Amino acid sequence: MSDENKTGDMMPDIPEENGKSESEWEKDAVGEGSVFEESFTPPEGSHSQKTKKAPKKISLGTFIISSVALVLAAVMLTFACIGNVYKNKLAETPSIGMPQGEKYYPFELFDFLLESYSFEELSEEEMVAAALKAYVYATGDEYAEYYTQEEYEALQAASEGSSEGIGINVINDTEVISGVEYRVIRVINVSKDSPAEVAGVKAGDVIFGVGIGDMAETVHALGYDVALTKLQGAAGTKAEFTVYRAGAEPSFLPFSIERKKVTASSVYSRVSDLNPKVGVVKIIQFDLTTPSQFCDAIEELKGKGCEKFVFDVRYNPGGDLASIEAVLSYFLNKGDVIIRTRDKSGDESVSVAEPRSYQGSYAACDVSRSDIGKYRDLDCVVLCNGSTASAAELFTATFRDYELAPIVGTTTFGKGSMQSILPLAYYGYSGALKLTTAMYYPASNEGYDGVGITPDHVVELSEDAASKNIYALPDGEDDQMKKALELLA
Repeated sequence: MSDENKTGDMMPDIPEENGKSESEWEKDAVGEGSVFEESFTPPEGSHSQKTKKAPKKISLGTFIISSVALVLAAVMLTFACIGNVYKNKLAETPSIGMPQGEKYYPFELFDFLLESYSFEELSEEEMVAAALKAYVYATGDEYAEYYTQEEYEALQAASEGSSEGIGINVINDTEVISGVEYRVIRVINVSKDSPAEVAGVKAGDVIFGVGIGDMAETVHALGYDVALTKLQGAAGTKAEFTVYRAGAEPSFLPFSIERKKVTASSVYSRVSDLNPKVGVVKIIQFDLTTPSQFCDAIEELKGKGCEKFVFDVRYNPGGDLASIEAVLSYFLNKGDVIIRTRDKSGDESVSVAEPRSYQGSYAACDVSRSDIGKYRDLDCVVLCNGSTASAAELFTATFRDYELAPIVGTTTFGKGSMQSILPLAYYGYSGALKLTTAMYYPASNEGYDGVGITPDHVVELSEDAASKNIYALPDGEDDQMKKALELLA
């Protein structure tokens, strides 16, 4: 399969028609200054003046009929005149470059009409992009999308896990400080070798304010979105903020960190709150950083004494095919089926666990002979929920089909379709097109598109736990995590 194939990548509203009521259309047809409002009196002394005669008597019915006839005649004459004016104008304008009477391609005709008559300043680039997005949306493929060149480059950067910043994952949260509850930004993960890690920022730290000293503004006052925007910026600029760090001696710590290009974290790990022998590995998504970060997490947890593992793919929307193939290869024997795909013609291709190598950025998903099956014997449990989708569902299904681990949680999202990213540069255009190109199936060959995967142990979160951010939920309050730990006991 091509490097552009995706198993993830987890949409535009149609504006209502701007219609008019029947009376409004009538008003437009007659127009202001109609024959009912006009009169004409010849000037005195003109040759058109006549000797005055006694007025004739006319019945009311005759008057009404005559008036209506005059109105209709005027309206028809007005339309005829206007139609002739515009026909003549179109005939005089050679912009389209096609003879009158020919059928124009819709975009060509609209372009001509807008350029000729629109009062608005037009941006061809924006209009083409909007038209292409609507064109793709109209296919009915809910995962299809047109990307402008800028959007495509951002998509590539996200897939490669690269970004500019200080290298932290954060969530919107609250913290009680000196008996008062404040809105804060909580750090849930610090990327390895990132500017934040070098500066001493730790997972669990609370960003209380943006800025330091007299320039500091609290997150509580700014709000999460505004504060987060202030923390973001381009490489070479500085992120300045104040951290509240709880502990035996709580303290406020100022940080001034230069932003750089960083590798974002798609995986983060920790030792369980309830069992120091269990390591929790949270896979946020499957991008090109995931295989190496996943292995690093397991080895680091082993070094901390962890003998069993919980693989948490709750809220994981999926990701890249090469990434999930590499990760699953670590748990399978050589030749085991990872995924089957079928295109619109019914042609099937099968991907199996085997050594593989890629060029460029995809080299991060290479699989060596020694990688095959290296984690097959791990004692583990998989956590999933209704927001586990696409590649994360394939991860879940593989552990189920090969009986590698029990599955705990709730039924998954149910996305069993594969999208391909098609760069348009080959055809002389900028940007890219994403569209559904195949359906895919796990080793069992049981499709789950629109159905999802039902866990071996269906466990719902309590109402209180469900109201909290999953990334900050203690193990003791997480019913799904508690069930996983029970199975590993």
